[in-house]
Amino acid sequence: MKLVEKDIEDWIKPYATIVGEQKEYDLKLREQNSSKFFLQLTLPNNFQEYAIALHSFWINNKIPNDKIVVRELSDEVFPEDDLSRVTWKDFHDKKYRKFDLNKAIMDSIKYTHSYDKQLNNELYPVEGLMDREHLISLVEVVLELYGNQEIELFYTFLATNNWEKDLIYSGKINELPKLFEIDNLRLTPSLIYPKEKNWVVNTDYDLAFTTIGGETKFISELAERNRDGIVKVAR
Repeated sequence: MKLVEKDIEDWIKPYATIVGEQKEYDLKLREQNSSKFFLQLTLPNNFQEYAIALHSFWINNKIPNDKIVVRELSDEVFPEDDLSRVTWKDFHDKKYRKFDLNKAIMDSIKYTHSYDKQLNNELYPVEGLMDREHLISLVEVVLELYGNQEIELFYTFLATNNWEKDLIYSGKINELPKLFEIDNLRLTPSLIYPKEKNWVVNTDYDLAFTTIGGETKFISELAERNRDGIVKVAR
């Protein structure tokens, strides 16, 4: 991947955070069908199918049961090897709560989770950070269906560590995982799209989920490989 000096492609620019065009919000739809609302807000309406990739919860299984208490505000960082990914559905099951996608999305937006207070062995989904496993799966599916496509990656400045300016990278889809090695990129790309415009991924820095649009075979394969992690959604 190489850093390039250019603007976002016009067809996707209206859906980019910060630099995107100001939109009118259907607040009634936001409350009634939040998944549809955020698809309309973040992706163009010209794809066959859509999906939402839910950023995982994380559980530290190495904390003994007798040491698990309500989590206090803390900058404590758990070693990555101590953490296990948990889907939104499984986390709700763990809390004995019925999982409803639209309600769970609004809970993540309003911080009004229906389950108990956060425990000290739990990490909630990170806003603006798509699961590495979902990104790797995306790369694998694109390679199988479309080959090693030329892609562009847009990072809003808020997704970088120095917060100085927006960044655009260009390269092949198989190079995407290497971006995890770049120190200045604290979140995953805000937008990922190929030259062919046949799919797009939008990870807003302020959302705990990622929206995806593309052909039916593309969305179906992603959902099949990431059960309960990437969920097909009607638009």
